[in-house]
Amino acid sequence: MSVSVAIKNQIKSKIQSCPSVQVVYGYEEVNPSGWPAVMLTPGDMNGEFSSNTQNSLIYTYKVQILFTLGQDMETPKRLNRLEYAENTICTVIDEIITAVDNNFELEGSPVLFVNASDVSWGYVSGEFGEARSAEITLSVYTEITI
Repeated sequence: MSVSVAIKNQIKSKIQSCPSVQVVYGYEEVNPSGWPAVMLTPGDMNGEFSSNTQNSLIYTYKVQILFTLGQDMETPKRLNRLEYAENTICTVIDEIITAVDNNFELEGSPVLFVNASDVSWGYVSGEFGEARSAEITLSVYTEITI
């Protein structure tokens, strides 16, 4: 298994343990089966020369959080659908960042640290209708002996 896939699987496992997350996909699912849904996909990889014996590699992953705005979504009486979706996504963002920040180790791979950064908000339309979304970019810093 590649380092990139091993890191992605560990991140996915950490996200699945978050209590507010309903379903996690390791790809972009066109019709999620639960809300909030999280989709984890690989991003760009950057590398640089560290020393005569080591190279630094930075693997990035896009973590997209979706919460439907459909009229059939039940919300607490005091909140409208949009406010409820945004509050739920904020909770999921906090849970994911906390899960990734704590005890991130990858057996057999040289992970130095994970930088949870940059959250972007938006809306997504798909087979499921319209959803409120947020996207976290996770950067995983590694060092490989050459």
